[in-house]
Amino acid sequence: MVLDAGCGTGRHAVWLAQQGWTVIGVDGVEKPLREARARAEAAGVADRTTFIRDDVARLVNVPTNPPYDLIVDIGCYHGLRPDEQVSFAAWVTRHARKDADVVIHAVEPRSGIGPKGIDEATLGSTFGPGWSITTTPSTTTGGGPLRHAAFRWFTLTRTTTPTSRTEEARP
Repeated sequence: MVLDAGCGTGRHAVWLAQQGWTVIGVDGVEKPLREARARAEAAGVADRTTFIRDDVARLVNVPTNPPYDLIVDIGCYHGLRPDEQVSFAAWVTRHARKDADVVIHAVEPRSGIGPKGIDEATLGSTFGPGWSITTTPSTTTGGGPLRHAAFRWFTLTRTTTPTSRTEEARP
């Protein structure tokens, strides 16, 4: 099971469904979700995709059973406020299988308009123990306020299942 957080028009969710995954796409805006549903229908994967309007920082309407094998976030997490990042990380920690992966594509720390970005140390602190992190520079170039910004791929792999509240993502 895959969660595509901030799925927008469903491009990545549909591709993942075409690879055989069952995908839940979540976005806070209905218009791109309608486009995502149409895209999945046109691609013949509507039976493997579900698109839900929800707040990515809270995820109250998203199914939690079975646990997720993969969580994909392409350009959403870096735009969340720090408290929202903590909330998202805690939700993921509670609902990801052992050995699950979280793949985040985000802008590196920066100043100016738009997302302030994230770095490996902050991401590790936010997700807490039980996750290992690898990073890879991205070849993506941003547009608009992110023009010339450097992006990075972060892959977090679940190494343990929390046994107590203190092992979940840190506030």
